[in-house]
Formats: sequence, C-alpha cells, structure tokens
Amino acid sequence: MDPALEELGKKVGGCFAESMGSVFSMLTGRDFAITPKDGALVDHAGITALYDGPAVYAKVQYTKGMTGPMLFAMPLKEGTMLVDLMLGGDGAASEELAGDSKDALAETINQSMGSANQALSDMAGETLSISNVEIHASTETDPAKLEELLGPGPFFDLPLDTAQESLQAVIHVLIPDLLAEQMKRKLGLGEAAAPAPEPEPEPVRTPEAAPVSAPAPTASRAASGPVAAPSAPVDTGNLDLLLDIELPLMVRMGQTEMPLGDLLKLTPGSILELNRAADAPVELLVNGKQIAKGEVVVVDGNFAFRITEIESAAARLKSLA
Repeated sequence: MDPALEELGKKVGGCFAESMGSVFSMLTGRDFAITPKDGALVDHAGITALYDGPAVYAKVQYTKGMTGPMLFAMPLKEGTMLVDLMLGGDGAASEELAGDSKDALAETINQSMGSANQALSDMAGETLSISNVEIHASTETDPAKLEELLGPGPFFDLPLDTAQESLQAVIHVLIPDLLAEQMKRKLGLGEAAAPAPEPEPEPVRTPEAAPVSAPAPTASRAASGPVAAPSAPVDTGNLDLLLDIELPLMVRMGQTEMPLGDLLKLTPGSILELNRAADAPVELLVNGKQIAKGEVVVVDGNFAFRITEIESAAARLKSLA
C-alpha cells in the first residue's frame, strides 16, 4: 500500500477513534473503548461483505477545503443498540431505524464528525467544513445499486473496533479515493522532501602551495557578498497567561433594521423578519468577531449551538488579536 495512504489511515483513524469514543461516552454516560485498525482498499463488493445482514450508512459531504463524501458503516443491529443507549435505554436492538432513533444516530455521528474534523482542520492549517449527516439503513447487496447510494469508489476503509459492556461492533470509516487524495495533499503526506544542497568541495593543496598564505575564511566570505545577520527570535508573547481569560460568546441568528417609530409599536406577538433564511447557518461570535457557523439544537431542554464550520486555531487567535 502507498506509504502516504498508510500514514493518512493512522492520522484519520486516530482522530475518529478519539472523537467517537469521547462523544459516545458523553451521550450515553457509559465508557466506550474505540481502537483504530489498519486500513485497506475496498470496492462496493467489498463493502457488502463487511456485514452479514442489514447495515446503516452515514454520509456527510465536505463543503469547504475539500469536496466529496465521507462515509460510515455499521451493522443495523449494533446501530440500533447504540441509539438505544443514547436515548437512555439498556442497549436493546431493534429491527429498524426510523424517527427519533434515526435522528439520534445522525446527531451522534454529526458530533463525532465535527470533533474529528476540527482536529483535521488544525492539522491542515485551514478550515475544512462539512454538511449535515444523512442516515441510510439498507439491505442492499448489489454492488451496482450500492454505488448509487454511496457514490463511486474505491474506498479507503478504516475499521474502528468499538467496545462497551453491552455492545461490540466494528464501525467502518469509508473514504472515497478522490477524497483520500485531497486529504493527503491537505495534510502534507507523500510530498517529496527537497534535496539537501551538496557540500562545496574542499580545496586541494599541493606541497608547493603549502607555504602560500591562504585568505582568511572571513575574507573569502566577504568577497562573495555580505553575510546576513542572524534573524532575531520571534517573540510569541505570553499567550499562556491569557488562556484562562473568559470571553463573551454570542450566537447570532440574524439581524434587521427598522425605523424608531416601528420599534415603538412592537407588542407581544409581533414578528420580526431577519435577514437570514431559515435553513442558513447561524453565527458564533467572540468579542463581536465571527469564528464559526452552525445550527441551534436542543440539549436536555436547553438551547445549544452545534458547530458545523469553524476557523482553524491559528485563524481564531489572529482574529481576536
């Protein structure tokens, strides 16, 4: 296998194992152990052979920085068991995934994908944005029809062994070939290192030339041009002293303008139309500066903000400077 692809498997597999383990444990209140395994190339026929029965596929599109779908596959039975744990149950299996169960699994994968994608964005040094997760339960075993659902292959398959007291499963992260190539470039994998300059040959001295005084090394360098002074070290400042400072965060759904007269006419039940479509992402601002986009969700009866697009750590720090 291509060494760059193997290195990509280690980085991406590690990101998703960590993010899924953290999200699954947080949402269920139970300990999950997720271990990445060596990746392999598979086609659609190979995907149908991953599981003996029905499977659940999660699909999310990259919309910025890269293009193409990222896919996840797991057995339907274990997928429903995971959802039951998410909803406060004991991990009971179900024969189908629909309604609230489907939404719960989409939310779980969305949070896992968002966490892992943030780590990948930091590695790439730029923002990699994704769309919302689509969930598909399928019994399809025909490779041609499976291609209609998942898109063209081949795929780089990264298995994640997932273990919990009542659940044992293998979740497969499936990266289409075209997306894998983009990921390798973004993460700087497989790039040939620049050749080191060849050392200048030492001057050959003959016995007759030995008594002749050679120019001092400094004179020789001066003859070829001025020597640049060493650059001063970059002052990174005392950033560590600022990391505990609390900053105000604001979620902005939209804004509008109106005459003062209309403002004074507002009463309970009045409706204000904002300058943002209902399906457009809302903004997260820190000190009045936008650093992320996302959507409003409800967690334990409270409003919450789920990030779908965020600047890299370096860009966030620069925007707040």
